[in-house]
Amino acid sequence: MMKTLIFDFDGTLVNSMQLYVNGFNQVGADFGLPKIDSNNLQEMKQSSIKDLMKRYKIGPLKLAKLMLTVNKNIASEITNLEFFPNIKELLLELAKKYQLGILTSNHVENVEAFLKKQQFENIFDFVYASKNLFGKDKILNSLLKKYRLNKEEVLYFGDEVRDIEACQKMQIKIAAVTWGFNEKSLLASKKPSYLFSSPDEIVDLLI
Repeated sequence: MMKTLIFDFDGTLVNSMQLYVNGFNQVGADFGLPKIDSNNLQEMKQSSIKDLMKRYKIGPLKLAKLMLTVNKNIASEITNLEFFPNIKELLLELAKKYQLGILTSNHVENVEAFLKKQQFENIFDFVYASKNLFGKDKILNSLLKKYRLNKEEVLYFGDEVRDIEACQKMQIKIAAVTWGFNEKSLLASKKPSYLFSSPDEIVDLLI
């Protein structure tokens, strides 16, 4: 029986794509990377993070430094983001039946400030942060231990291939959503537990 629903923040709950594109374009040249435009953004959406690292010849340490710089530069803009359409209504319904949590690579303070601005600070039972882009299975394991969650009672929502792979390693059910970073066809090829194209489909399954 499902008891806890954990959501990735960027790309799953909030539409932060353009904010990150702007952030990358401000500093990308310093890391030897081309500017992101409409053409290569579409290519990126069809690739996993690991594939992108190979394509642009960027190692884990360099990527970590890039993400740290980008996150620092856009931190003050997080509160200006918006939930994806119909996500607010979805969360209000889910909160009546399930424990809700967030896993994010943003600072907890920024996410909590966003939730407060949206008057959603009391909807989530926890916000858990990790800056590690890789080893998300280990991050999930730490989260489960901290909040004493039974992985058989958890459903994780994410928008990237790495979310699916991490949950499969941990044997946690994964709901991939198609309105975030990675394309539907790529997500489907990784065989998530569920694949949702709209919040309404989530309501149909869980409410």
